Amino acid sequence: MHNYDFEVANFRFARQVLRRSRADGISLFLYDKRNGGDILFLHQQNTRAEAMEAYRHRLHKHDSFLNGLSGAGREVTPCYAVKIRENIVPSNTMQRRSDSLYWQGLGNFGYQETASMIYSLSNSLHLVIGMQVTEKRRHLSVDGALATMEDWLNYSSDYIIEQSVDSFRKSDQGSSLQRELARATKREQQVICEVLQGRSNKEIAEVLSLSYYTVENHLRRIYKKFGVHSRTALVSMLHR
Repeated sequence: MHNYDFEVANFRFARQVLRRSRADGISLFLYDKRNGGDILFLHQQNTRAEAMEAYRHRLHKHDSFLNGLSGAGREVTPCYAVKIRENIVPSNTMQRRSDSLYWQGLGNFGYQETASMIYSLSNSLHLVIGMQVTEKRRHLSVDGALATMEDWLNYSSDYIIEQSVDSFRKSDQGSSLQRELARATKREQQVICEVLQGRSNKEIAEVLSLSYYTVENHLRRIYKKFGVHSRTALVSMLHR
């Protein structure tokens, strides 16, 4: 997939969501919870550049939707929340609480109502659609755009994962690791990847839908192929 195709798809999805949700502006961005939180905008339509900068630098720290993320892992189904000034409509991911600093900042740009939908790529990395209304007498119609937003997030997450894998493969570390993994079977490679993420045998069994006994057998064969005798030794060798 090429960047041009991604941009074209983003434009198409954004236009559909704007029309169906009755939003004035919309953006797609990555939110990284690590190190106090970081925002990377991937696409926007009809959103003021000053508002995006203010949100990226400081206002996202007061966004209760982002701060309320549990960090429990990858969300299979996107979840969303709507905010109307300082009142928060019930959501499945956060508690009701004041967003006074959030609205003090966005009020400077005329925002009257905002909505966000999120898709968690990992414990720390989240893909987010944000939209807003600036007219006082008009409300967002999020329900009418939910299906399109879910399609957009799923499409974008696939693109991001694909790009990340391609970049890793082109790096020296990726090439070295690929050469090392070539001596293992496909299933053994899956087990190794889970080990490198720090998962226990029990967790690996759950993730890969294997029995605990099968995971142990895979690891014994992996240790033999790589000439090591422990999990720590295996990780050290693959990270050298």
